[in-house]
This record gives sequence, structure tokens and C-alpha cells, in this order.
Amino acid sequence: MRTEQDKLNRKEANQRYYKLEENKEQKRNYMKEYVKRNYVKAQRHEYYLRRKIREASNEELHARNTERFANHG
Repeated sequence: MRTEQDKLNRKEANQRYYKLEENKEQKRNYMKEYVKRNYVKAQRHEYYLRRKIREASNEELHARNTERFANHG
């Protein structure tokens, strides 16, 4: 098991590594290929749907509360 210091050292090492432009480009290329994977597309779609449902329910709640406050006063 890694200690807190090990985690900090790894984080700092990653930050130094990705400051170099060629490593940034390598990571960008990897991520472009990664998002093309079917299971990643499915996960992103599920997240999108959950977010849309949550936003819609928030809007509905806001509308009900607004109507309730307007009728109360």
C-alpha cells in the first residue's frame, strides 16, 4: 500500500512529465483513441442521460416552487 508521501511523489512526477509538450501530445493522441472505445462511448452516454434527467427534474422543481411562492404571496 502506498503512503501519502508516495502519492505526492507520483503526482509531482506526473506533473513534471506532462509539462513537456511531446508528452502532452502523446496524451492527447491516447485520449482521442480512448474515447472511440465502445464501452467508453456507452459510459459517456449514460452520464449524459443521467445529467439530462437531473437537470429536467431540477427545472420541474424550480417551476413548482416558483408557482407556489407566486400563489402564496
